[in-house]
Amino acid sequence: MTISRRGVLSSGLASPFVLRGALAGTATLAGGGLAATPARANESAHRFTLGDSEITVLSDGGLSLPASTLATNVDDAERSAFLQSHGHDTETRASAINVTLIRKGDALILVDTGAGMNFFQEAGFLADNFDAAGLDRDRVTHVVLTHAHPDHVWGIIDDFDESERFPNAQYLMGAREWDFWMNPDFLAENPEELHSFALGAQRNLGAVAEKITRVDADHAVVSGVTMIATPGHTPGHMSVLVEDGGAQLLVLGDALTHPTVSFEKPDWQPSTDQVPELAVQTRKTLLDRVATDGLMLIGYHLPWPGVGRAEAKDGAWRYVAEG
Repeated sequence: MTISRRGVLSSGLASPFVLRGALAGTATLAGGGLAATPARANESAHRFTLGDSEITVLSDGGLSLPASTLATNVDDAERSAFLQSHGHDTETRASAINVTLIRKGDALILVDTGAGMNFFQEAGFLADNFDAAGLDRDRVTHVVLTHAHPDHVWGIIDDFDESERFPNAQYLMGAREWDFWMNPDFLAENPEELHSFALGAQRNLGAVAEKITRVDADHAVVSGVTMIATPGHTPGHMSVLVEDGGAQLLVLGDALTHPTVSFEKPDWQPSTDQVPELAVQTRKTLLDRVATDGLMLIGYHLPWPGVGRAEAKDGAWRYVAEG
């Protein structure tokens, strides 16, 4: 297996985001690549407070996929017309990677670990941006993993010396998500397009297996930080609810991934959702809660820094960016 430091693995752990056959023939390995990935965020960190908690969003860079991955259950003309009407590229879906760090009391809680250096050429900058923001990775006390897709867990270990990037942290992950990816019979029981994801998940999760606590929904990481079930994008996907000073923040993982499609067309089924009908239900439930209760949100793939709110609009919702 040959490794390109800022590209995907050139053999073995292959094509990014090939889910349900959606990118077959378009997602390629290092040396060919997808369409140009979005530029890294100009800022290394975006900070704000929630009550007495300090929230820092760190950029891991970004990634690009074909715009067709935004919806598999509508025709190309409808999707393109919608994207064009909102000023989006009709061919390419460019996404930020926004990683959330929560400082609450003595706890420093990281939500997901980024993509590592070998998933996308323009991803894998989380460690660099920890340094640029004056943050010490050794001081992270908890790492919460929303799910085991490459851009969320391939940053657990360094790809060259296999050292832990967050050596003093305890890890938490949904038990259902762990069981799905770590199944020893995964390759025999699941479609080939998921095999590289599973091999990568097993490699990275396995490296810290003794540190990972597998939890059920509504697990308190620390007081005021709770893991909640938001399944559909993956079978055991979780999000993180932060409560402090009467305010609430929902760190979404990949429950909502696009600033217009996810909010205004929640019935559309992205190719990256593994259980699409369940993901639709989860989106609608989350959007109703966020809009009704006035929660702030952070989306892992929403435009940098991914901080905003949802408002009800014409029987659906709209995303209102903040910060």
